[in-house]
Amino acid sequence: MQRFLRHIRILILYSLTLTSLFLIGLVSAESIGGITEQKGVASLVRSGGEEINVTGEFVPGIELNDTAVTGNGRMIIEFLDEEQLSIIEHTRIYIDEAYYDPDPSKSKMAIRMVQGTARFTSGRGKKINKANINLSTPTAEIAILGTDFTTTIDEIGQSLIILLPDEKTGLTSGKIIISNAGGTVTLEEAYQASTISSYDKSPSDPVKLSGIDPSMISNIFIITEPREIKEAKQQEGILADNILDVDFLAFSELETDYLETDELEFSELDIDYLAVDFLQDVLDVLQALDKGSSLDRSALSSGINLQGTIQGFDSDTQYNSIIDKGADTIKFFREVNGIISITMLLSQTATIRTISDQKESEIILGDGQGIILNITQVQ
Repeated sequence: MQRFLRHIRILILYSLTLTSLFLIGLVSAESIGGITEQKGVASLVRSGGEEINVTGEFVPGIELNDTAVTGNGRMIIEFLDEEQLSIIEHTRIYIDEAYYDPDPSKSKMAIRMVQGTARFTSGRGKKINKANINLSTPTAEIAILGTDFTTTIDEIGQSLIILLPDEKTGLTSGKIIISNAGGTVTLEEAYQASTISSYDKSPSDPVKLSGIDPSMISNIFIITEPREIKEAKQQEGILADNILDVDFLAFSELETDYLETDELEFSELDIDYLAVDFLQDVLDVLQALDKGSSLDRSALSSGINLQGTIQGFDSDTQYNSIIDKGADTIKFFREVNGIISITMLLSQTATIRTISDQKESEIILGDGQGIILNITQVQ
Protein backbone atom coordinates (compact mmCIF):
# COMPACT_ATOMS: atom_id res chain seq x y z
CA MET A 1 0.00 0.00 0.00
CA GLN A 2 2.78 2.45 0.88
CA ARG A 3 4.61 1.59 -2.36
CA PHE A 4 1.38 2.25 -4.30
CA LEU A 5 0.92 5.66 -2.63
CA ARG A 6 4.54 6.54 -3.36
CA HIS A 7 3.98 5.81 -7.08
CA ILE A 8 0.91 8.05 -7.09
CA ARG A 9 2.90 10.91 -5.50
CA ILE A 10 5.61 10.54 -8.15
CA LEU A 11 3.01 10.65 -10.95
CA ILE A 12 1.39 13.78 -9.46
CA LEU A 13 4.75 15.56 -9.18
CA TYR A 14 5.64 14.57 -12.75
CA SER A 15 2.31 15.92 -14.03
CA LEU A 16 2.77 19.19 -12.14
CA THR A 17 6.26 19.58 -13.58
CA LEU A 18 5.03 19.10 -17.15
CA THR A 19 2.19 21.57 -16.55
CA SER A 20 4.63 24.18 -15.19
CA LEU A 21 6.93 23.77 -18.17
CA PHE A 22 3.98 24.14 -20.52
CA LEU A 23 2.82 27.34 -18.81
CA ILE A 24 6.36 28.78 -18.91
CA GLY A 25 6.42 28.11 -22.65
CA LEU A 26 3.15 29.99 -23.06
CA VAL A 27 4.43 32.99 -21.08
CA SER A 28 7.67 33.18 -23.09
CA ALA A 29 5.72 33.44 -26.34
CA GLU A 30 2.82 35.48 -24.99
CA SER A 31 1.08 37.58 -27.62
CA ILE A 32 1.02 41.33 -27.03
CA GLY A 33 -1.26 42.08 -29.97
CA GLY A 34 -2.44 40.96 -33.36
CA ILE A 35 -2.61 41.93 -37.01
CA THR A 36 -6.13 43.12 -37.82
CA GLU A 37 -5.56 44.03 -41.48
CA GLN A 38 -2.97 42.97 -44.06
CA LYS A 39 -2.50 43.50 -47.78
CA GLY A 40 0.41 42.66 -50.05
CA VAL A 41 3.93 41.81 -48.87
CA ALA A 42 4.39 42.02 -45.07
CA SER A 43 6.32 40.05 -42.47
CA LEU A 44 7.39 39.83 -38.84
CA VAL A 45 11.01 39.20 -37.85
CA ARG A 46 11.31 37.51 -34.44
CA SER A 47 14.08 38.38 -32.00
CA GLY A 48 15.95 35.22 -32.98
CA GLY A 49 16.02 36.24 -36.66
CA GLU A 50 13.14 34.05 -37.87
CA GLU A 51 11.12 35.84 -40.56
CA ILE A 52 7.40 35.01 -40.72
CA ASN A 53 5.47 36.05 -43.80
CA VAL A 54 2.01 37.46 -43.10
CA THR A 55 -0.62 36.18 -45.52
CA GLY A 56 -4.37 35.95 -45.68
CA GLU A 57 -4.11 32.28 -44.72
CA PHE A 58 -1.60 32.79 -41.89
CA VAL A 59 -1.66 35.78 -39.52
CA PRO A 60 0.77 35.36 -36.59
CA GLY A 61 0.38 37.14 -33.26
CA ILE A 62 2.66 40.02 -32.26
CA GLU A 63 5.38 39.15 -29.74
CA LEU A 64 7.90 41.16 -27.76
CA ASN A 65 10.95 42.31 -29.81
CA ASP A 66 9.22 41.69 -33.13
CA THR A 67 10.21 43.79 -36.14
CA ALA A 68 7.28 44.65 -38.42
CA VAL A 69 8.35 44.98 -42.07
CA THR A 70 6.41 45.76 -45.23
CA GLY A 71 7.52 45.47 -48.83
CA ASN A 72 4.87 46.32 -51.39
CA GLY A 73 2.17 45.90 -48.77
CA ARG A 74 0.43 47.26 -45.69
CA MET A 75 -0.74 46.03 -42.30
CA ILE A 76 -2.42 47.27 -39.12
CA ILE A 77 -1.28 46.02 -35.70
CA GLU A 78 -3.54 46.33 -32.67
CA PHE A 79 -2.05 45.93 -29.19
CA LEU A 80 -3.81 44.69 -26.06
CA ASP A 81 -4.79 48.19 -24.91
CA GLU A 82 -6.26 48.98 -28.36
CA GLU A 83 -3.26 51.01 -29.52
CA GLN A 84 -3.09 50.80 -33.31
CA LEU A 85 0.02 50.89 -35.49
CA SER A 86 -0.75 51.33 -39.20
CA ILE A 87 2.18 50.60 -41.52
CA ILE A 88 2.23 51.38 -45.25
CA GLU A 89 4.60 50.18 -47.98
CA HIS A 90 8.37 49.88 -47.42
CA THR A 91 8.28 50.57 -43.69
CA ARG A 92 10.19 49.06 -40.77
CA ILE A 93 9.15 49.22 -37.09
CA TYR A 94 10.89 47.79 -33.99
CA ILE A 95 8.59 46.70 -31.14
CA ASP A 96 11.06 46.86 -28.26
CA GLU A 97 8.75 46.60 -25.26
CA ALA A 98 5.10 45.99 -24.46
CA TYR A 99 4.35 45.03 -20.86
CA TYR A 100 0.89 45.16 -19.36
CA ASP A 101 0.63 45.09 -15.54
CA PRO A 102 -2.60 44.96 -13.52
CA ASP A 103 -1.41 48.37 -12.25
CA PRO A 104 -1.49 50.66 -15.37
CA SER A 105 1.23 52.87 -13.88
CA LYS A 106 3.65 49.94 -14.15
CA SER A 107 2.78 49.02 -17.74
CA LYS A 108 5.25 50.06 -20.46
CA MET A 109 5.52 50.26 -24.23
CA ALA A 110 8.48 51.19 -26.45
CA ILE A 111 8.31 51.34 -30.27
CA ARG A 112 10.93 52.63 -32.72
CA MET A 113 9.82 53.91 -36.13
CA VAL A 114 12.90 53.29 -38.26
CA GLN A 115 11.95 53.80 -41.90
CA GLY A 116 8.97 54.64 -44.09
CA THR A 117 5.56 55.91 -42.96
CA ALA A 118 3.55 54.71 -39.97
CA ARG A 119 0.55 55.95 -38.01
CA PHE A 120 0.20 55.46 -34.25
CA THR A 121 -3.17 55.80 -32.51
CA SER A 122 -3.13 55.54 -28.73
CA GLY A 123 -5.47 53.04 -27.11
CA ARG A 124 -8.76 53.82 -25.45
CA GLY A 125 -8.25 51.10 -22.84
CA LYS A 126 -6.89 51.59 -19.34
CA LYS A 127 -4.11 49.01 -19.23
CA ILE A 128 -1.26 51.50 -19.64
CA ASN A 129 -0.63 55.13 -18.70
CA LYS A 130 0.12 57.17 -21.81
CA ALA A 131 3.15 58.65 -20.04
CA ASN A 132 4.71 55.17 -20.12
CA ILE A 133 4.55 54.88 -23.91
CA ASN A 134 7.97 55.62 -25.41
CA LEU A 135 7.94 56.22 -29.16
CA SER A 136 10.93 57.30 -31.21
CA THR A 137 12.46 57.85 -34.65
CA PRO A 138 16.20 57.85 -35.46
CA THR A 139 16.29 61.61 -34.76
CA ALA A 140 13.73 62.24 -31.97
CA GLU A 141 11.78 60.96 -28.98
CA ILE A 142 7.99 61.36 -28.95
CA ALA A 143 5.89 61.72 -25.80
CA ILE A 144 2.12 61.53 -26.24
CA LEU A 145 -0.92 63.00 -24.53
CA GLY A 146 -3.72 61.51 -26.56
CA THR A 147 -3.22 60.93 -29.50
CA ASP A 148 -3.06 60.16 -33.25
CA PHE A 149 -0.05 61.02 -35.41
CA THR A 150 2.15 59.87 -38.29
CA THR A 151 5.89 59.58 -38.82
CA THR A 152 7.59 59.61 -42.22
CA ILE A 153 11.29 58.72 -42.14
CA ASP A 154 13.73 58.84 -45.04
CA GLU A 155 16.74 56.65 -45.77
CA ILE A 156 19.11 58.62 -43.50
CA GLY A 157 16.72 58.99 -40.57
CA GLN A 158 15.31 62.47 -41.20
CA SER A 159 11.78 62.54 -39.77
CA LEU A 160 8.51 64.32 -40.51
CA ILE A 161 5.94 64.08 -37.70
CA ILE A 162 2.32 65.16 -38.22
CA LEU A 163 -0.38 65.39 -35.51
CA LEU A 164 -3.74 64.16 -36.80
CA PRO A 165 -7.28 65.19 -35.82
CA ASP A 166 -9.69 63.03 -33.88
CA GLU A 167 -11.58 60.92 -36.44
CA LYS A 168 -14.94 61.53 -34.74
CA THR A 169 -14.80 65.23 -33.85
CA GLY A 170 -12.29 66.57 -36.38
CA LEU A 171 -10.60 68.45 -33.55
CA THR A 172 -7.07 67.81 -32.32
CA SER A 173 -6.55 64.25 -31.10
CA GLY A 174 -4.27 65.35 -28.28
CA LYS A 175 -0.73 66.62 -27.92
CA ILE A 176 2.73 65.23 -28.74
CA ILE A 177 6.05 66.48 -27.44
CA ILE A 178 9.02 65.97 -29.79
CA SER A 179 12.47 66.20 -28.26
CA ASN A 180 16.11 65.36 -28.92
CA ALA A 181 19.56 66.62 -27.91
CA GLY A 182 18.92 69.87 -29.78
CA GLY A 183 15.64 70.91 -28.16
CA THR A 184 11.89 70.32 -27.81
CA VAL A 185 8.73 71.34 -29.67
CA THR A 186 5.06 70.58 -29.01
CA LEU A 187 2.38 69.80 -31.57
CA GLU A 188 -1.14 70.49 -30.28
CA GLU A 189 -3.24 71.43 -33.32
CA ALA A 190 -4.59 69.07 -35.97
CA TYR A 191 -2.19 68.77 -38.93
CA GLN A 192 0.62 70.60 -37.18
CA ALA A 193 3.97 69.18 -38.33
CA SER A 194 7.66 69.31 -37.48
CA THR A 195 10.76 68.02 -39.25
CA ILE A 196 13.88 66.69 -37.55
CA SER A 197 17.04 66.40 -39.63
CA SER A 198 19.40 64.97 -36.97
CA TYR A 199 19.35 63.99 -33.30
CA ASP A 200 21.57 66.89 -32.22
CA LYS A 201 19.57 69.52 -34.14
CA SER A 202 16.38 70.91 -32.65
CA PRO A 203 13.05 69.93 -34.26
CA SER A 204 11.70 72.63 -36.56
CA ASP A 205 9.04 75.03 -35.30
CA PRO A 206 5.52 73.62 -35.81
CA VAL A 207 3.73 74.55 -39.03
CA LYS A 208 0.14 73.73 -39.91
CA LEU A 209 -0.38 71.76 -43.13
CA SER A 210 -3.41 72.46 -45.30
CA GLY A 211 -5.20 70.58 -48.01
CA ILE A 212 -4.34 67.08 -46.76
CA ASP A 213 -6.04 64.22 -44.96
CA PRO A 214 -4.59 61.08 -43.34
CA SER A 215 -4.93 59.03 -46.52
CA MET A 216 -2.57 61.42 -48.35
CA ILE A 217 0.29 60.99 -45.88
CA SER A 218 2.78 58.54 -47.38
CA ASN A 219 6.39 58.03 -48.43
CA ILE A 220 5.87 60.67 -51.14
CA PHE A 221 6.75 63.19 -48.41
CA ILE A 222 10.26 61.71 -48.43
CA ILE A 223 10.71 62.86 -52.03
CA THR A 224 8.58 66.02 -51.95
CA GLU A 225 8.01 67.79 -48.64
CA PRO A 226 4.69 69.56 -47.97
CA ARG A 227 4.63 73.15 -49.21
CA GLU A 228 4.40 74.63 -45.70
CA ILE A 229 7.52 72.74 -44.62
CA LYS A 230 9.46 74.05 -47.63
CA GLU A 231 8.37 77.62 -46.93
CA ALA A 232 9.34 77.35 -43.27
CA LYS A 233 12.80 76.08 -44.24
CA GLN A 234 13.25 78.96 -46.68
CA GLN A 235 12.29 81.48 -43.99
CA GLU A 236 14.74 79.90 -41.58
CA GLY A 237 17.46 79.91 -44.27
CA ILE A 238 17.69 76.13 -44.41
CA LEU A 239 18.83 74.87 -47.80
CA ALA A 240 17.02 71.87 -49.24
CA ASP A 241 18.99 68.63 -49.13
CA ASN A 242 17.21 67.28 -52.18
CA ILE A 243 17.50 69.13 -55.49
CA LEU A 244 13.89 68.12 -56.20
CA ASP A 245 12.90 70.42 -53.34
CA VAL A 246 14.51 73.53 -54.85
CA ASP A 247 12.12 76.07 -56.35
CA PHE A 248 14.25 77.55 -59.10
CA LEU A 249 11.57 80.16 -59.84
CA ALA A 250 12.23 81.67 -56.42
CA PHE A 251 15.77 82.65 -57.40
CA SER A 252 17.25 84.98 -60.00
CA GLU A 253 20.42 83.09 -60.82
CA LEU A 254 21.03 85.11 -64.01
CA GLU A 255 21.76 88.19 -61.90
CA THR A 256 24.75 86.50 -60.25
CA ASP A 257 28.19 86.81 -61.86
CA TYR A 258 29.92 83.57 -60.94
CA LEU A 259 33.17 84.75 -62.51
CA GLU A 260 33.58 87.19 -59.62
CA THR A 261 34.33 84.30 -57.27
CA ASP A 262 36.95 81.62 -57.36
CA GLU A 263 34.58 78.89 -56.26
CA LEU A 264 32.90 77.10 -59.16
CA GLU A 265 29.14 76.87 -58.73
CA PHE A 266 26.51 75.51 -61.06
CA SER A 267 22.79 75.81 -61.69
CA GLU A 268 20.52 74.52 -64.43
CA LEU A 269 20.73 77.91 -66.16
CA ASP A 270 24.39 77.23 -66.98
CA ILE A 271 23.55 74.34 -69.32
CA ASP A 272 23.17 75.13 -73.02
CA TYR A 273 21.32 72.05 -74.22
CA LEU A 274 21.29 73.20 -77.87
CA ALA A 275 25.00 73.94 -78.20
CA VAL A 276 26.60 70.89 -76.62
CA ASP A 277 26.16 67.17 -76.36
CA PHE A 278 23.70 66.53 -73.52
CA LEU A 279 25.34 63.56 -71.84
CA GLN A 280 28.85 64.98 -72.14
CA ASP A 281 27.69 68.31 -70.76
CA VAL A 282 26.20 66.73 -67.63
CA LEU A 283 29.41 64.77 -67.07
CA ASP A 284 31.53 67.92 -67.42
CA VAL A 285 29.30 69.76 -64.97
CA LEU A 286 29.56 67.02 -62.36
CA GLN A 287 33.33 66.89 -62.76
CA ALA A 288 33.41 70.63 -62.18
CA LEU A 289 31.26 70.22 -59.10
CA ASP A 290 33.64 67.57 -57.81
CA LYS A 291 36.50 70.08 -57.82
CA GLY A 292 34.53 72.53 -55.69
CA SER A 293 33.32 70.04 -53.08
CA SER A 294 34.35 66.99 -51.12
CA LEU A 295 32.77 64.68 -53.71
CA ASP A 296 35.46 62.41 -55.12
CA ARG A 297 34.48 60.12 -57.97
CA SER A 298 37.81 58.27 -57.89
CA ALA A 299 37.32 57.47 -54.22
CA LEU A 300 34.61 54.95 -54.97
CA SER A 301 36.31 51.75 -53.86
CA SER A 302 35.68 48.31 -55.25
CA GLY A 303 34.49 47.28 -51.78
CA ILE A 304 31.10 48.93 -52.39
CA ASN A 305 28.47 46.40 -53.41
CA LEU A 306 26.79 48.22 -56.31
CA GLN A 307 24.81 46.40 -59.01
CA GLY A 308 22.94 47.61 -62.08
CA THR A 309 25.20 50.58 -62.72
CA ILE A 310 28.87 51.52 -62.62
CA GLN A 311 30.77 53.86 -60.37
CA GLY A 312 31.04 57.29 -61.94
CA PHE A 313 28.93 58.02 -65.04
CA ASP A 314 26.95 55.15 -66.59
CA SER A 315 25.82 55.91 -70.14
CA ASP A 316 23.33 53.02 -69.99
CA THR A 317 21.39 54.03 -66.85
CA GLN A 318 22.43 57.70 -67.28
CA TYR A 319 23.10 57.84 -63.55
CA ASN A 320 26.23 59.29 -61.95
CA SER A 321 27.30 57.43 -58.79
CA ILE A 322 29.43 59.70 -56.61
CA ILE A 323 30.84 59.25 -53.11
CA ASP A 324 31.24 61.91 -50.43
CA LYS A 325 34.12 60.71 -48.25
CA GLY A 326 33.47 63.25 -45.49
CA ALA A 327 29.81 62.35 -45.07
CA ASP A 328 30.25 58.63 -45.85
CA THR A 329 27.44 58.83 -48.41
CA ILE A 330 26.84 57.84 -52.02
CA LYS A 331 24.93 60.10 -54.38
CA PHE A 332 22.96 58.96 -57.44
CA PHE A 333 22.40 61.83 -59.89
CA ARG A 334 20.45 61.67 -63.15
CA GLU A 335 19.20 64.46 -65.42
CA VAL A 336 16.86 63.27 -68.17
CA ASN A 337 13.52 65.11 -68.50
CA GLY A 338 14.11 66.42 -65.00
CA ILE A 339 16.56 65.84 -62.18
CA ILE A 340 16.81 62.86 -59.85
CA SER A 341 19.21 63.31 -56.92
CA ILE A 342 19.33 60.66 -54.18
CA THR A 343 21.84 60.60 -51.33
CA MET A 344 22.27 57.55 -49.07
CA LEU A 345 24.67 56.35 -46.42
CA LEU A 346 27.21 53.82 -47.70
CA SER A 347 26.14 51.50 -44.89
CA GLN A 348 22.55 51.37 -46.14
CA THR A 349 21.01 48.94 -48.62
CA ALA A 350 18.57 49.99 -51.30
CA THR A 351 16.93 49.22 -54.64
CA ILE A 352 16.28 52.17 -56.98
CA ARG A 353 13.98 51.43 -59.93
CA THR A 354 13.69 54.14 -62.57
CA ILE A 355 11.11 54.06 -65.36
CA SER A 356 11.13 56.75 -68.05
CA ASP A 357 10.48 57.20 -71.73
CA GLN A 358 14.19 56.81 -72.49
CA LYS A 359 15.57 54.26 -70.02
CA GLU A 360 14.42 51.71 -67.50
CA SER A 361 16.96 50.70 -64.88
CA GLU A 362 17.36 49.04 -61.50
CA ILE A 363 20.26 49.95 -59.20
CA ILE A 364 20.99 47.79 -56.16
CA LEU A 365 23.12 49.03 -53.24
CA GLY A 366 24.20 46.25 -50.86
CA ASP A 367 21.57 43.51 -50.75
CA GLY A 368 18.88 45.95 -51.91
CA GLN A 369 16.44 45.02 -49.14
CA GLY A 370 16.57 48.07 -46.86
CA ILE A 371 14.96 50.78 -48.99
CA ILE A 372 12.85 50.42 -52.14
CA LEU A 373 12.44 53.49 -54.37
CA ASN A 374 10.25 53.32 -57.49
CA ILE A 375 10.66 56.43 -59.67
CA THR A 376 8.55 57.08 -62.77
CA GLN A 377 9.43 59.97 -65.07
CA VAL A 378 7.12 61.11 -67.84
CA GLN A 379 7.35 63.97 -70.29
